[in-house]
Amino acid sequence: MKIIKKILLMICMCLGLSVNAQTVGYTYKALAAEGCNMQYSIAKQDSDYLIIATVSSDRMTFLNEPTMKVKTFTGEYLELKGIVIGNRSQSAGLISGNMVIPVTEISSTAQFRITPQQLEVLNKGVAKIRLSMTPMHHERTFQKDKIGKKLYQFYLKEKKKDEDF
Repeated sequence: MKIIKKILLMICMCLGLSVNAQTVGYTYKALAAEGCNMQYSIAKQDSDYLIIATVSSDRMTFLNEPTMKVKTFTGEYLELKGIVIGNRSQSAGLISGNMVIPVTEISSTAQFRITPQQLEVLNKGVAKIRLSMTPMHHERTFQKDKIGKKLYQFYLKEKKKDEDF
C-alpha cells in the first residue's frame, strides 16, 4: 500500500510540474513497444522562433537533421527543417518476483525554425504531423486539433514578451 501511495505521489508531482510548463503534447500508442510521449513548445532565439519537440520513448530518437511535416485542417502544408539539440537515456529495473526486468527510456529533443507566417498557419489546427526519427518515423493524425492552436498561443506569449520589454 505504501508503494502505491508513493507512486501516486510521484505521478501527481510530475503532473503538477508539467501543468505550469508552457508545453503541449500527447501520448501515442502508450501500450505498444513503439509508443512515445511527445511534447512541443515555442521558444525565441535572437529574432528566430523555434518549435522545440521532445520525444520520450524506449527506442525512438530524432535523426541528425530531422524534418517536421504538418498538415492543417484547411489542407495547408508546412515542412520544417531542424537540428537535434539533445539526447539522453535513463535505465532502471523493475523487480518482479525474483527477476529484474530492465526498463530504458530515451529522450530526444530537436528544434525546428518557424516563421511568424507559418505560425499563423498553425492557428488553423494541426490535422496531421510527421517527424523523421529512427528506427521509424512518428506520424499522427488528429480528429480535432490538439497542438496547433496551443502552439500559436505560445507564440503570442513569446511575441508579447518582446513587446513588453
